[in-house]
Amino acid sequence: MLRYLFLFCLALLAACATEQARFAGAEDPLLYDARTVANADKIAIFIPGALASVRIFEPAQKWKDDGYALVFYRYPGLDGLPLDHALGIEDAANQIAAFASRYPGKPIRLLGYSTGGPIAIRAAEQIAGDVKVAAMSPAVERGGGLLTGLHGGYDLLTAVLVAGSFDENKVWRQYYRTLLFGRNALRDPDRMADADNILGPDKDGITGPPDGMTRAHTGDLRRWTLDAVPRLPADRLRFFIGLEDSLFSTGQTHRFARNFGPVQIWGYPDQGHLLFETHPPVFDDVLAFFEETAN
Repeated sequence: MLRYLFLFCLALLAACATEQARFAGAEDPLLYDARTVANADKIAIFIPGALASVRIFEPAQKWKDDGYALVFYRYPGLDGLPLDHALGIEDAANQIAAFASRYPGKPIRLLGYSTGGPIAIRAAEQIAGDVKVAAMSPAVERGGGLLTGLHGGYDLLTAVLVAGSFDENKVWRQYYRTLLFGRNALRDPDRMADADNILGPDKDGITGPPDGMTRAHTGDLRRWTLDAVPRLPADRLRFFIGLEDSLFSTGQTHRFARNFGPVQIWGYPDQGHLLFETHPPVFDDVLAFFEETAN
């Protein structure tokens, strides 16, 4: 399922793609156990990135030992949810906020990865009470616009040149290495060895998403912007990013974060966009932030 991320940059470049109608799907996108949520002390809501399964949050399963009920927001066509609608950033935020409102008094923690970052932020702005957001490798306004499109085009071209082939499998392996550890990793034998260990022999092939999924997951992100004055307090938000992220650069993230005031940005050296895969301890850092008490 992570191999779907290979096509994310292509989706951002596809500005002329036909738009898919946005409407509520036939099924609830939230995946959770109602009894567990009702009995838990705290609720953690996880929102993945475009073309990614909620399984990327597997390392957070141990949070149950800290009193959290785990809730996952699914995207169209993944994790058992039908591909019968397109993702809307505001729609998803509204659904998550409405869910949280059913549990007044419980601390709500939201972890959004990539496209899930904006969704988590917008949801938190609507949730009363004790709420915090961790944005991991977050997408920025308008999906990074032309700059991210140029980054993606450059990295794909580099992957073709390094692979020495237009063969989809070979190009994918090279591009995935960039997503894992950034552009500089292509010149680092040790990082390439780490990337190959992650890729493994079972990831030689690439499977594209079903027709319409890329457009359904990314179309609204290309248009999304923050409100003029974001309402989420800076101490309620923290960014966790790979400092070699080739999709949304450190500079883009810092410019995005300035909208919220003095937000803390935790940067991880030698890590790329797929921080959840290359540096699982990031989940421990997120949990520590969620568990911090106000001074």
